[in-house]
Amino acid sequence: MVFYLLYEKGVIKKDWRYMDLSFGLIYPNHYELGISSYSIRLIYSIINNEKNFVCERFFLPEKIKYPASEDYFSKEIIRSFENSNLPNDFDILGFSIHFENDFKNILWFLDKAKIPFYSDIRYKLNNENHHKYPLIVGGGPAVTSNPLPLSKIFDCFFIGDAEPNLYPFLNKYIEYKTNTINYSQFFEGLKNIEGIFIPKCNNSVKRMVLKNLDESPAPIFQLVVSSDSKKQIFEQNYFIEINRGCPFKCKFCISSFHNYPFRNRSYEKIAEIVDNAIELTDFQKFSLIGSCVSSHPKFLKILNYIIEKGKKFSVPSIRIDHITPQLIEVFEKSNIKTITIAPETGLDSLRFEIGKKITNDKVIEVLNLIKASKIKNVKFYFLIGLPNENDEEIEGIIDLMKSIDKIGFNKNQLKVNINPFIPKLNTPYQSSCRFYTSENFNSLKLRFQKLERELRPIKSINLKIGDIRREVDDAKLQTLISLGNENITDLMINYYLRGATRGALRAVETELNFDTDDYFKKIQNGYNPWTIGIIEK
Repeated sequence: MVFYLLYEKGVIKKDWRYMDLSFGLIYPNHYELGISSYSIRLIYSIINNEKNFVCERFFLPEKIKYPASEDYFSKEIIRSFENSNLPNDFDILGFSIHFENDFKNILWFLDKAKIPFYSDIRYKLNNENHHKYPLIVGGGPAVTSNPLPLSKIFDCFFIGDAEPNLYPFLNKYIEYKTNTINYSQFFEGLKNIEGIFIPKCNNSVKRMVLKNLDESPAPIFQLVVSSDSKKQIFEQNYFIEINRGCPFKCKFCISSFHNYPFRNRSYEKIAEIVDNAIELTDFQKFSLIGSCVSSHPKFLKILNYIIEKGKKFSVPSIRIDHITPQLIEVFEKSNIKTITIAPETGLDSLRFEIGKKITNDKVIEVLNLIKASKIKNVKFYFLIGLPNENDEEIEGIIDLMKSIDKIGFNKNQLKVNINPFIPKLNTPYQSSCRFYTSENFNSLKLRFQKLERELRPIKSINLKIGDIRREVDDAKLQTLISLGNENITDLMINYYLRGATRGALRAVETELNFDTDDYFKKIQNGYNPWTIGIIEK
């Protein structure tokens, strides 16, 4: 990790002697993933823009062992990047939580820092000894989707967009820190800040939405990394969020349902950010951020503006029916090497059913356009385990990829990612967990195996499937966490303490008399442990 610190630009270091509040911002995974997160850059910038607040970052070491007590690292291994402070030195520790797979990493971090897992224990100790432990807060997509599996661990959660309520939250903490109010009064006061869920108070909360994206303070002095690491993805890029949410409402997608309404940053504001970035920061490429960047009404104009300014750009997955000869031409000017698309399924019928109304004919048409261009690599995302999916759908993926192979792509130019579908609460598919019950679980493995068997030999395809058994076991655990209630906290803690293995999970389920099948059937019958309304600001 020190290697990266030496090459970072835009790092903000402050003298703690003059700070009123310290915030440890944690991405519970490795540096390479965390520095590629726009939310980390955004929160880092917002907090440090306040002259008397300091925000410093934490990431996980490259190799860790569960539980933390059984690895070889001392607690010194987790120090902040900026000033090498320990987690317990901070007033607040804030976790940016994007994936259920990172839940065990959160426990590792707290364990290594010698911070008690349970919020009730910390609450009691903080009441007895003012500020003995940092306040533990969480935010991010996984939290907005469902904070309950972490509700016995975290003191509070930001539900939805954090921009409107972050400063009110921090200022309320200042009142507690300066003894203006006690710890109990602090939590009572938090209930009056919209968009913050306090499990201890079990307060009713609605999702906070920043209605006008121009009001989101785009970080101007961004963290940019210069190194020769082959692991780099977006670290050297300058991020601009151009829209938030998604207008298409695909039934499996949390961005469509947990981040609506779809909002675009204005072209004028984006151009201003581009100009300021070029003037103030040394970098080569812009990364455009958004769940559906190509739905911005001035998408092509934005890309052309960046090129006119002498910079390049990168974009995330592009909606297939938005790819045109004009768009490809602009991509070529930016020396784009790979276009990412997400057909999701291999048959029109299922694709239409999930809300993605794009035909295979359109997919083939677009792939022919790409093949005729200077952009030779295409990355695909498919989902398996979707509601109403049958064996024919798996054949459909195979047939579609074989048809694309015939277009004439060279070896490994078609990068195919196949992921198991993870249902999310408060989406139309929230109860669709049938593939994770015992009677259907093996069929998910067989589908992976069939796809691997049929697609792996095709030379143009670079198939991204790891250990199949691990993939589906991880997906089952993610689904349990995604759909879980408060009882999942105890399950996860015990699972973590036993080593976070497949065998550990089975042992803990028996020990706690928890039947995953029963829980999934309860979900299928309409049980929803967490619902969210919406507040627009």
